Formats: sequence, structure tokens, C-alpha cells
Amino acid sequence: MSETLIIPDDLETCQQLLRELWEAHRRLQQIHAELLATCTSMQDSQEKLQQEKATLEETIKSLMHRLYGRRSERLPSSPDQLPLDFGEGEPIEVVPDVSADEAIVEEYQQKRRRRRRKKPLSGRFPDHLPRRTERIEPELPAGVQREDCELIGVDVVEILDFDRPNLWVRRLEYPKYKIPSQPQLKIVQGEREANLIPGGSFGFGLAAEVLFNKFGLHLPLYRQQDPLTQLGWVPSRSTLSQIIANAAELLRPLYLLETQRILASAVVNTDDTPVTLLTPGQGAGSRQARFWIYRSNQVGACYDAFAFTDDRTRAGPDEFLKDFQGTICGDCYSGYVNIEDVTGGRIVFSACNAHARRYVHNAREQQPQLSSQVLALYRALYDIEERGSRVDDVARLLLRRRESVPLMRQLETLLDGPLARGLLPKSKLGTAIGYLRNHWDALARFLSDGRLPIDNNEAERALRRIAVGRKNWLFIGCHEGGERSAVILTVIASAHRHDLDVWAYLRDILERLAKGETALELLLPDLWKASHPQQVRTFREEEREQRGENRRYQAAKRRLESLSS
Repeated sequence: MSETLIIPDDLETCQQLLRELWEAHRRLQQIHAELLATCTSMQDSQEKLQQEKATLEETIKSLMHRLYGRRSERLPSSPDQLPLDFGEGEPIEVVPDVSADEAIVEEYQQKRRRRRRKKPLSGRFPDHLPRRTERIEPELPAGVQREDCELIGVDVVEILDFDRPNLWVRRLEYPKYKIPSQPQLKIVQGEREANLIPGGSFGFGLAAEVLFNKFGLHLPLYRQQDPLTQLGWVPSRSTLSQIIANAAELLRPLYLLETQRILASAVVNTDDTPVTLLTPGQGAGSRQARFWIYRSNQVGACYDAFAFTDDRTRAGPDEFLKDFQGTICGDCYSGYVNIEDVTGGRIVFSACNAHARRYVHNAREQQPQLSSQVLALYRALYDIEERGSRVDDVARLLLRRRESVPLMRQLETLLDGPLARGLLPKSKLGTAIGYLRNHWDALARFLSDGRLPIDNNEAERALRRIAVGRKNWLFIGCHEGGERSAVILTVIASAHRHDLDVWAYLRDILERLAKGETALELLLPDLWKASHPQQVRTFREEEREQRGENRRYQAAKRRLESLSS
């Protein structure tokens, strides 16, 4: 049964009814607006939660990949890969020079066949190792004497064994004489030998062992106490610390000379890594400090110098590089990107393309088409760099101008294309593309100088000794300890770079420095290597040469396959 609408007859009652209806309508509109705002807010919150969820999932996936995934950025090659169409104008085709590739492949395959045919010396150990012969006689039958037997041969079996190293005490006697015929000379005695610690009792071999164990083998002092105790001497950690401190002071002049040689170079690679610095009584009791590496590839300056700072502000690099004039290569640290303006052009910055490529590689799943195009161009650029590594600086510059410049132009066009412009700026790939755009001039600087590397990977690899070390010694105890560590790390890393027996090198230069050696150039690792060929680890050179040959072979084979397909 429907209700009948009753309209009042008098005007005043009608007006009152209209006012009530208008007020009800206004309340309904207000409620509708509130519900609409609530729905919009809920929708925004839901979108925000979805974005946060996607970000967290991507973070978890990235962390899991870092823990368990493949760390290499190398992409598999396939002869079936078609040329990439970038969709904007005529594609620039760069045909690589493969004139020497067939010879490289053939030479590598011949060497591999010769190594396979080479018979290993089974059971043979180096002739210079001492032999301790033991003759094991058989049991003879009853009533048979050894004199009754005829020797028809001897089977020789060599077993490599090991004895613990030995501590020994060097006992120095200084006789004192009185000469009756010369009463003015009361006592005549030999001059005391130089020591690591003035008036101390520790030899240079022991100091070299402590330094090499901690900074070469990353063995903290408390772990060194056990093997030394097993050899018969129980050192305290303070004693070992004192040995390190005195050794660092002896090595400081050599450290300054190596640093001076590096800063005299035209190109220096640099990078940094964090380390925990203890600050008792200040704040949380510790803070994050930094180790910096400065590396040169110039002949006569092939050394690795380390520096220690309390923080990552640009004051540390500015102080170290105050006398440097040239180009520094590194990541896009804020203290470097505008260093040309800050120094008035004295220092120029060249950015690391491996960082830019890595950011795109890590975000390749978000936009496979764009990321694949960028990575393909970088692969072609690195292929050119592999060929350029076998020629001098001038030929390398000409090669880059002929082949790398067109690829970089194509990459720049790709970064301004619709696919790149359509990315969200804060997305992972959008951030990577933004990194390329923002630092383009520094990333392309290697095209103008054949001495500049395309990336900073060598400096990053050299910093691994810090990354491995801090997992063992965990922290730096004080600022002075960090500076001493930088001195010792510089000497050890530079010696390791020249494939030296680091222990023998440390022992020799410590003794010569303690005795007042003034010709510091003779103690530089490259010159010391020339005068001590028996202390060179030649197997390291052979391993490095084989790795280089394998890389050249793989690159040459890939280029030949790409042309044949």
C-alpha cells in the first residue's frame, strides 16, 4: 500500500516543509561527500600499500639474489640473437674488427692442446726441497741374512710433509775491551745493531710475520697468539700491537714515496669502503669510518695507496688530492661529481660505467625491452675495450672514436626515447636511467682519452682486502690505528700487486729502513722485484696470463660467431 503525499494548504507550513527537505538534502550531500572522500582515501591507501608491498617484495628478492643468486653481470651469448631495433631512425651498425680474432682463437686452441698433451710429473716435487731419506727394509724369511740377498732395484716414493715453523733466539754478544796502552779509551765495544723497537728484543722476521698475518692473511692479533704459543712463546696482544705500531713508523717514508708517485700520475682510480671505528665515551661508542684507495696504472707508479678518514665527507679526498693534477676515475660520489668546478679544472672526473650498467642489470625485469637494449650496447662497448686493452693509448683512443662513439650516441638517443621517458622516476629502472642521464658527461669522458679506463673495477677489486679483513678483525680501535693500517696496507698491497713474496719483502725493507736506508727508490716493489727475482711468485703471473688469454679467446670467438650468423 503506497503512502499518499499530503501537501499543506497554508504557505507557512509549506515553507517550513521545504526548509526541512533542503536541510535533509544538504545532510545527504555532506554524507555522500564524506563517503566519497573515505573511498578515495581508502583507494589511495590501497595503492600506497600495493606500492610498498611491491617495493618490499623487490627488496626481498634482491637480498635473496645477493645471498644465493648469480653475482656475475655477464649475459649469455647466442648466435641466434637478432640485431636490436631501437625504433628511432636508422640503427647505427658498428662492425667490429675481427682481423686478429682467428689468430687468437687458433693460438689459444693450440696452447690448450699442448697443455692437455703435457704429462704431469706425478709424485715429483721441486728439486730445491730438502729430502730426508728413510730406507724401509723388508722382513726376510727365517735363517736368511741380508748379506745373502741380491739387490735388484729400489722403488722410490716421495711424500710431501710439513713441519711447524720454528721460533729461535738470536743471541748477540758484544764483548767489551780495555786497552792498557790507551787509557783515554775506557771501553771498546761493537756498535749495537738496529732493532725494530729501540732497545727491544724482536727481530724483523717476527715483525714481518705479524704484519703479513694480519694485513695479508687477515688474521687478527688474538688469533695469532695461538700459533705463536704453540711454537713456545706466549705474546700479549699489547706486545703484538707495539710491533705493528713501530713497523708502521718505519714504513711511513716508503708509504709517502709510493703516494707521491701515484699523485704524479695523470690518471688515478679511487674508491672507498666503510669500516667500524671505536669511539669509547662518545655517542654509541662507535661510528662508521672509511678506507680510501688510490690506484695508478702508470709505469713507475703501479702502486695501491690507502688512506683512512673518520667519515665520508669530501675533506678526506680533498686533502689527499690537494697536489694532484689530472683525472680521477670512480663512482659518482658527491665529492667527485663537481670536483672540476671546485678545483678550477685542476682535477677532472671520469665516472665508472660498470656502476651504470649494474643498476640497469639489477632492474632488467621491470622493463625487459629497454634494459636489454642498454645492456646490449654496454656489451658491445666492453667488447671494444677488450680489443683496446692489447694496444697503446693512442691506438685505443682511435679505436674508441671509430667504434665506441657511435654506440654511446645510440645509447644517449635511447635514454631520451619514449620507453625511457615513460618510466616512473622512482622505479628501479627509472632510477638507473636517471643515473645515466645525470652523469652522462662523466660516463662518456673515457672516449676523449685513451689512458682512461671505461670503469673503476680494478680499484673495487683492490678494496676486497679491506672487505675480507673487516670480517675478521671487525673494527679499527682508534684513528691512529686506522692511519697505521693504511700505511701497512699500502706497502703490502703494492707488493702483492707485483707478485712478490710479501713476507720476504717486508723482512728485508724493515731491516734496511731500521738501519737508515736513504735510497727509498730501491725499496719500491717494482725495483725490489728486479733485484730479487727469486722472491717473485711466478705462478701468479702465469695464472693472470692464462685468465687474460681465456678472456681474449672467448671475446674473439663470440665476435666471429656473431659475424658468421
